[in-house]
Amino acid sequence: MKRINRRLLLCAALLLAALLALAGLTARLRAEMSNKTVAFVSEYRELASLSYQSGEDSGEIWKRLNALGLMGVAVSEFTGEELAIYSPLAVRLGAAADMLGEEAAGAPNRAVLRIKKGLPYTRLLIDYINKKLPASRLIDGAADYDYILLPGTIDEFKISAFIPDFSALEFCRANNVPALFRPGPCTPASGSNVADSFVFLLDNYPQIRNLLPAGLIAPGYPELAPLASVMKERGITLSQVEFVRQIGVSRLAAMTGRLVIPMHSLTRDEIISRNINRRSIAERFVRAVHERSIRLLMVHPYDLQMGGRLEIFADDLSICKEALEARGYNMGWPEPIPSWPAPAAGAAACGLVLVFTLWFYISRMRGSEDGSVSLMTALTLFALSLAVGLAVWKLPPAARLLGGLCGALAAAEASLTALESSYNRPRGALLGLLIVITGGLSIASFYGTSAAALRLTPFSGVKLTLLLPPLLIVIHDLTRRVHPEGFCEILRRPAIWGELALAGVMLLALLVVALRSDNVSNVPALEVAFRDFMERVMLVRPRTKEFLIGYPALVLYWYVVRSGLIPQYREVLRLAAALAFCSAVNTFCHFHTLLYLSVIRVLNGWWLGLLLGAAGVLLLGHILLPLRRRLSRGA
Repeated sequence: MKRINRRLLLCAALLLAALLALAGLTARLRAEMSNKTVAFVSEYRELASLSYQSGEDSGEIWKRLNALGLMGVAVSEFTGEELAIYSPLAVRLGAAADMLGEEAAGAPNRAVLRIKKGLPYTRLLIDYINKKLPASRLIDGAADYDYILLPGTIDEFKISAFIPDFSALEFCRANNVPALFRPGPCTPASGSNVADSFVFLLDNYPQIRNLLPAGLIAPGYPELAPLASVMKERGITLSQVEFVRQIGVSRLAAMTGRLVIPMHSLTRDEIISRNINRRSIAERFVRAVHERSIRLLMVHPYDLQMGGRLEIFADDLSICKEALEARGYNMGWPEPIPSWPAPAAGAAACGLVLVFTLWFYISRMRGSEDGSVSLMTALTLFALSLAVGLAVWKLPPAARLLGGLCGALAAAEASLTALESSYNRPRGALLGLLIVITGGLSIASFYGTSAAALRLTPFSGVKLTLLLPPLLIVIHDLTRRVHPEGFCEILRRPAIWGELALAGVMLLALLVVALRSDNVSNVPALEVAFRDFMERVMLVRPRTKEFLIGYPALVLYWYVVRSGLIPQYREVLRLAAALAFCSAVNTFCHFHTLLYLSVIRVLNGWWLGLLLGAAGVLLLGHILLPLRRRLSRGA
């Protein structure tokens, strides 16, 4: 019976997986290419502040900034604490004992709202409160004021948001400005109350096009279904601010589905604490749009310079607008991305990668990777791949379980293929890259749906792709005696302190890598500055783990094997090299990043890391080691 070389069979299976993955990626690529509209948005209060400081009419300021890409304004709800301090709407919050005097008998601490009569929005304000807080009671006061008894104490309402900025909504209606409504948490208001009050606002202010929850808790939480239903019925989009944790907002986003539009914002506290300059702010905004598919940018006239804030703000918007347009984006009100499902071709690709890399890893463990198999065995492996792909496609639990395993096995196989090529380095480096790209594209094809791009269904296998490959390599190396000692021999002999220290450092490094993955808050400011520098130098910044650690360690490993150096400590270099391939697969798991940028990032990390590794080996082999030998002879 005809037999097939195992390595050729693996290459054929991975080639087929790559073709299927590309077929499954067509809908995603089409959506990424069509979603090119970006908008700046800002708080109405800041627009009003610029008007006060410059002496210009707010409508004229809006027209000027609108031409620079400012497409909407955020309209907040006032909290009781704000209403107790000042009265932007001629509305004041206080205790019943202070506001009503003798009429407050029995409830002196009850919250009371005093509303001036005759304002353009007095009736709207009262009706809104009746919708959001139906247990409220209107009291007709003196000639100038009405009073509303609120359903709670003054302490409860100080931290609750319950009155929209009607002056901002009137501005949006007068100037036809798209509004992003920012309801905050209000403890006495149920989810149904929040939805009813929102419908009331939409009926009176059709300029409201987006919901941007304020505060730490989603309005109406945990009863979010009524609000989500209104948003879907009226086509109101939801802004989900990246890197901001708000209880209930991710659940609301999942309930509204494709109506989510990602937003990026930099707070004043972050700018001051990290000493971020105006140039870096612009670069971060452009990078958020170009690399992470952000389509709404919350911009502020940041307090980086005193005086002339309107001109500075306009200059900043102009710089960002020109940079975005140079990259093919246009300024306008963004629409939600088109939806696309998980394709069957992507599931089949994942099945092929998972089954064949696992089979070849087992072959490596048995020492038979250079052997051959029968045609029947090959057909059985393809049939098993099809069955696994079908399970991934149709069974969500299987998809969640096997996605990370697919990426981990691809990274492990890419690492082992590259590491075993000390005497054929170009071939090993190229094959390792192709294997990792195939695995990454397969994961991106099936798991990179529109919901995943919006971070509504996070990929559960990210940590597995980082932590499992080093473990698989250690097991392989101890079993195959790539490391001079086997597992049992290491256990029988006394511990060597140097090995224990290295093992501790490696475990700590893996833990840090896992914790920092997808968590920008754990990245030091110095590294952030270095990343910004790399972004300016290169089109797409390669990942630090790849070009500064992984690939240089791979080149150094090749050198020490060919030179017969440090056999006891080569395992450290092997695990460090594996980090590059783990990181490369992990790059494709960032489904919110444009796919072609992920490919460029992986390629940049590969060639730059190999180049730095080659430079390091030249320095070591031709300068440092000869110098050390001369010094030793001289001594």
